[in-house]
Amino acid sequence: MKKEKIIYLIVTLIFAFFTILILKTTDTTNNVLLSKMVQIILILALIRISIGCTFYIRYQYRKQKYSYGIIMNLGLLIFINVNIIRQINLLIQNWNILNIVDIYNNTLKSFSYFAMLTLPCIIILSLYSIITNFILIKKEGFNPRRLLGIIIGFFAILGLFGSQTLYYIINRVLIDTDKQFIKFTLDICLNATLSYLYTLIIATLYCNIKAARHIPEFNKDFIIILGSRINSDGTLTPLLKARVDKAIEFGNRQYEKTKKKIVYVPSGGKGKDEVTSEALAIKDYLIEKGIKEKQILIEDKSTSTIENMRFSKEKIDEVNSDAKISFSTTNYHVFRSGVIASEQGIDCDGMGSKTRWYFYTNALIREFIANLVQERKKHIILLLLINISLLVLIAIGRYYNFICLT
Repeated sequence: MKKEKIIYLIVTLIFAFFTILILKTTDTTNNVLLSKMVQIILILALIRISIGCTFYIRYQYRKQKYSYGIIMNLGLLIFINVNIIRQINLLIQNWNILNIVDIYNNTLKSFSYFAMLTLPCIIILSLYSIITNFILIKKEGFNPRRLLGIIIGFFAILGLFGSQTLYYIINRVLIDTDKQFIKFTLDICLNATLSYLYTLIIATLYCNIKAARHIPEFNKDFIIILGSRINSDGTLTPLLKARVDKAIEFGNRQYEKTKKKIVYVPSGGKGKDEVTSEALAIKDYLIEKGIKEKQILIEDKSTSTIENMRFSKEKIDEVNSDAKISFSTTNYHVFRSGVIASEQGIDCDGMGSKTRWYFYTNALIREFIANLVQERKKHIILLLLINISLLVLIAIGRYYNFICLT
């Protein structure tokens, strides 16, 4: 982080130097020229924030690659970078006619622009979520949790039309001057909230894909295999078998490259309707695949991912408290499992096995909701700060007649 801090300090000093230079050399009586310089300073400020945000995300990732904080900061970075492009485009398009009022309105409407830009993606994702969850229920059977993608997709689309209904009601009830201003204010605040949620969805998708494709270093002592439901005859389901195969594949590749053998830790207790524990079923499959019993350390008491991680770590600590650990799960479950491990104070890398395509959307929505719930205080505070700041800017704009309602 020290190197990044030095670079960011240099960037900040360069920004401060150019800002002072621009302000000192600009003719303040020339409105167009002054507006150009203000727009350039705004662009430089956004670039500075973007660089700082990038460095901080890299620092977070090195420190703990599975973190909801990374999602929040990545969402911010996406929004900032889109606005840098937009502000540069506005500067070029309005080079000869730019004024302070334009800058004010364009900046204030940046959330609306971002929401409109990402709107097609959100509509497609919502429809895709509904369709894939219907396919999931049809192929894998009904489960209340599998309705989540349908419900979220439905309300996402409903919300888009709901905002238009709200505007229609305002237009019918309020007088001309007031209704335009209130509509403008609601539009800005609503789009700010939507933009915030949109960036979180995009960042969640990116972090989950990155986590699923990650390959840990070949220096591990143990690999935890996260259990899941087994068949009625005690054999592994295709989903669980894929997790075990992924672990074996990693263990074989590590031995080929480093000659270091890995110990497999099947993790999972016995459900009420299961003939044996998930861990024992995994162990039998490992032995069937040629893994020696001395390379297997079972944990057969856990009933959730949290317990998978905690109880497996306790078993590993009995053998080697300084062990380097990895875990194997399904691709859509890697990031969430990593977050849980991090919360348990377990330093480990994950890998993801492939699964049927229609599972992924429902899992992504669960991750998005888990992020909102777990970091709800931060999200609420940030949304309040964003909207309060916008309300203050709108109030200032109305007082000075900056706002263009048409």
